Amino acid sequence: MSSGGRIIMNQTKFGVGFPTGMEGMMYPVPFCDPEGLVKIACEAERLEFDSVGGNDHIVAQEYVKRSWEILPRFYESFGTFAYIAGKTEEIRLNTAVTVLPFRDTVWVAKQAATLDVLSKGRLLFGVGIGAYREEFESIRPNEEASRGEIMDESMEALSKLLEGPTSYSGKHVEFEEIDLHPRPIQSPLPVYVGGNHPKAIWRAAKWGHGWLPFALTPNEIKERSGQIKEFCGEVGRNPKEIDVAPQLVCCIDKSSDTAKKNFESSQVFEHMRSLIQSTLKDQEFDALLDVTLVGDSAEIIEKIDQYQEVGVTHFPAIMFAANDVDELIRNLEIFSETVLPSF
Repeated sequence: MSSGGRIIMNQTKFGVGFPTGMEGMMYPVPFCDPEGLVKIACEAERLEFDSVGGNDHIVAQEYVKRSWEILPRFYESFGTFAYIAGKTEEIRLNTAVTVLPFRDTVWVAKQAATLDVLSKGRLLFGVGIGAYREEFESIRPNEEASRGEIMDESMEALSKLLEGPTSYSGKHVEFEEIDLHPRPIQSPLPVYVGGNHPKAIWRAAKWGHGWLPFALTPNEIKERSGQIKEFCGEVGRNPKEIDVAPQLVCCIDKSSDTAKKNFESSQVFEHMRSLIQSTLKDQEFDALLDVTLVGDSAEIIEKIDQYQEVGVTHFPAIMFAANDVDELIRNLEIFSETVLPSF
């Protein structure tokens, strides 16, 4: 179907970034209490977004501690989403992403399976290595292993735990035969791997059902989709089985200039600057606007079209720039009213 020369994809899905662990980074401190979490999820569902996606932090990073007089509130993602599942009916719950090196593999498999059952099959299980090594070191100060080694073993073990009886004996993950019940309602449970590094793409091809990169341009998505094909060829999988689902930042306003000014003064912008040495490594600072949905509705639709041209039809956990919950919801309303109808 086309409209005004545009190709419209009927199955395009959009999700909302959920502030489980975003205070002090994407959003100011304080930003969201438990009532605000419920309000955001319910409004996102009412406005017909596909999912809410919450990240996973335990302790504040050093730059966050220096930036705020009070510590941010980080809500544990599985417990939070179990609560949200009881307040909503259809919206999907996306752990974008659960940091596996923080967690015991058997317990995280149990948490994921339980949440999928409690939500009646609404879990999108996003996993990742974590953006900040300092956070990993504060939780596991005597751990000599690399996060990558732990991540690989955790993913391999998880892929077996979620399917049926299994045992595992690795260097960092080890358990006797376990058969977890109840099993997830979804079979297979969709596992999405976050991260821009080629190793994250390889993990998605090896064990995942989707890849969750952050803040990449359409051309970068196209280039790295070639890596998906290459890695899938190595492990004997069909690359069409891997859903490419970029996480993006959005700042929308009726005026393009106002949207750009709001973005540049937002906490989300400051957070993206902090990631230049990790997740956004090698990303030119001046190019941050090129990897965000910032502008008026027409500009954002045009940017989404460019992603669709390289095969993207899923945009989970879009982080809307805002200084409080009400402003966030106003952004959701504008996006829902002026952007979603085009897709």
